[in-house]
Amino acid sequence: MADLSVELCGLTFRTPIMPGSGPNVADGTLLRAAAEGGAGALVTHTVSTLPAPALTPYREVRGGMLNNQLWSAHPVERWIDRDYGEAREAAHAAGIPLIINIGYTTAEITALTPKVARFADALELSLHYARTSGDLMTDPATAAYAAAHQPADYLSRSPEMLFETIRMAKRLAPLPLFVKLPILGNELVAVARACEEAGADAIVAVNAFGPCMSIDIETAEPVLTGDGMGWLSGQALKPLALRCIFDLARAVSLPIIGCGGVSRPEDAVEMLMAGASAVQVCTAALQRGPMIYGNLAAGVEAWLDQRGYASVQAIVGLGVKRWRTLVAHRQSMPVLYQEEECIGCKLCERSCHYDAIYMVDKLAEFNPERCFGCGLCVTRCPTDALLMPQVTQSGVLHPLLGTSVEAGRGGAGHIVETTGRQV
Repeated sequence: MADLSVELCGLTFRTPIMPGSGPNVADGTLLRAAAEGGAGALVTHTVSTLPAPALTPYREVRGGMLNNQLWSAHPVERWIDRDYGEAREAAHAAGIPLIINIGYTTAEITALTPKVARFADALELSLHYARTSGDLMTDPATAAYAAAHQPADYLSRSPEMLFETIRMAKRLAPLPLFVKLPILGNELVAVARACEEAGADAIVAVNAFGPCMSIDIETAEPVLTGDGMGWLSGQALKPLALRCIFDLARAVSLPIIGCGGVSRPEDAVEMLMAGASAVQVCTAALQRGPMIYGNLAAGVEAWLDQRGYASVQAIVGLGVKRWRTLVAHRQSMPVLYQEEECIGCKLCERSCHYDAIYMVDKLAEFNPERCFGCGLCVTRCPTDALLMPQVTQSGVLHPLLGTSVEAGRGGAGHIVETTGRQV
């Protein structure tokens, strides 16, 4: 059986799967349930100096979830008096670390760090997007917070402020310090490097994306209360999160904890291959309950065992290493067609806008001369009838067999010589 344990910043996680900060870990009881559900570590809901406004905070949307509750609705005093103690007890009983998440401004983090550090094995500073002054929510439920916070106060607005805040937090609490980054576009790598220079011990990538919105077409009203804006999480976020993790893995030497859109073991494997050392799960836990942490870990273990990997560490960053040797996806090549795998579903024919695929006697026929190599048919094929060749510096490889092929010759791709599978 593969070793699922992860060593990160001097802490031992029993598996690479843990909660992401959110309502799935909204109090001590839910944190205990996460530990009992198999989480590799515990991460608390973000706490700030004021409790979050009372809004209608969550709506499931196609491919994900919108929320406008950025931090805990419980005051920090309750967390200190009750929830942190219960969470610490549950974490220690399970032999896993407790990571306490706090945010969002320098003043708040300065005030909170000494109060919560005694409960924590590590701290996670949560950065989020600053709303412009015109965007700030102004309904009565949020007026107090809006009055107390200006957009410029948010650490994501100022790398210099972030730099000093990280250094300050490290002085106030001699604990591993993780920084959770939002999707910052081209600024992401620069901000991560500032975190590394300031003394952060790990990066968590990424936070929910937004502001976003959804409208109820029967009422013509936004589905969320407040100003109707919220933050997108769930499966729709995964491609963005993977790109961020991949970029960070090539830019900084800090360990990365991936977050955003993980709902299946294969999603976690993708994040690990993109460069994450561990993975956080929030939206899927809201939808499926705290047993998801152990279920995902078991799925990752089975995946590793089936492919002969001895540990989680064996696949961390594998996609980055592979990318460095690939020529693939930089040039267009016809797909490989394996007629014996075709079930005649016609999905490829309907999807091919180049007339390279057509049905004859309920089976697909493939014309490599017309194939543009876009790959859409491969992603829609429910079997392995259509495959995208892998082009490396060593030649063109069959994606399943690892053998050299000459793409575009019809059939199963003409095999010209046998080579070892390259990874």
